[in-house]
Amino acid sequence: MINKIKSIFLGGETRSHLFKTFFVYGFISLSIIIIKILIARLYGQVELGIFTFFFSLVSLVFLFTSFGIPEALTQKIIRNSDQTKHYLKKAIFAIIPPTIIFLVTSTMIVSKTSLSPNIQHFNWAFIVYIVAYTLHYFTYSIMRGQKKFVTASIFSLINRISVIILIIILATTPTKFIVVLFSFSVALIIATLASLPFIKIKKNAIKNLPESNKVFLLLAFSLFLTQVSFYSLRFVDAITIELLVDFASLGLYSAYGSITNVIRLLGYVFPMVVIPMAAVSSFKIKQSFKKLLWLLLPFSSIVLASTYFLVPFLYGNEYQATYLPVVLVISSTLLIIYSYFNSIFVGENKYSPFYIKIIFIDFLISLIFNTLLNIFFIQKIGIIGAPIATAITIVIKIILNIYGIKKLRIKNKSQNI
Repeated sequence: MINKIKSIFLGGETRSHLFKTFFVYGFISLSIIIIKILIARLYGQVELGIFTFFFSLVSLVFLFTSFGIPEALTQKIIRNSDQTKHYLKKAIFAIIPPTIIFLVTSTMIVSKTSLSPNIQHFNWAFIVYIVAYTLHYFTYSIMRGQKKFVTASIFSLINRISVIILIIILATTPTKFIVVLFSFSVALIIATLASLPFIKIKKNAIKNLPESNKVFLLLAFSLFLTQVSFYSLRFVDAITIELLVDFASLGLYSAYGSITNVIRLLGYVFPMVVIPMAAVSSFKIKQSFKKLLWLLLPFSSIVLASTYFLVPFLYGNEYQATYLPVVLVISSTLLIIYSYFNSIFVGENKYSPFYIKIIFIDFLISLIFNTLLNIFFIQKIGIIGAPIATAITIVIKIILNIYGIKKLRIKNKSQNI
């Protein structure tokens, strides 16, 4: 029986990486819940809303400042491990322009609009975090390229644990909540410095020179579109709730999301593992998707049932909601299904006009259609409208990615005959 379970969870290199990484991400998810509980209990519901807004904002902006370059670095290293140093230099020089352009632009937008809460030094906390996270994500991307998926996840966990320790320490002092926001950057620097000894970069092997900068940047651009398409589904709702409702409502939404987002763990693991692995192998979609559903549906049901008890128990009796957890669970479950198909689509295919067309449409659906849908539903029915809008968006994106996979597999098969 034990051997049967091992074969299900660890039977194959990709599956082994997925479940090992998912296990570590379980602790990361737990650490995020602990962070939110500490903020809610030690500071308040409004501060929990501020934290959620800040984290969503910096995460969304980082997608633009990084421009998919760390993800491109991962793919190049996993395919050309003997050229790690070459691609690292290429990535460092490539990321500087978008980081400066989008960081300056986004800072001006935040400071001049209602996106900026009335908190002193908020913009500086925003800038410092983007810079610190860029450094951290580079080490994370290199380790992924070297197939050290679990190791990379462990240092993400170290970052979260450092945040927890800093929040507890700061709660014992008469500091303002803005200091807590700055502490997130300190935690990132700690995790980055701790990870450096685990990164081994050999001298470039003597072989044909790698492809041009144009090819690297095109790959980065396609991965940028993919990242925005996936992660904006997580951040747009929080930003929209803050703009249309208030921080207290966002705090309630965040509390329930912290539990239901446990379902999304595998959704974040898929891009981390499946995209690099799909770049060097091919997936049996029906077989693996069926196994995914066998795990996903019971797990989602358990999370939903436990949410109604856990949120009031962990956060306080003032955190009450009736239908919000149901819609959040449906939205999170659909996100995993989307992440699965999207990761295969991105990992299997190289740059082509049709490939770019699909991911660009996917990008527009996530960033524009999803935002408009969130605004519409939140204005009509409140915060429960956010996961409804996200669920509708995800269903459309799933259909688009399945179409893209089928179309390109037929095309690739005909070219190989």
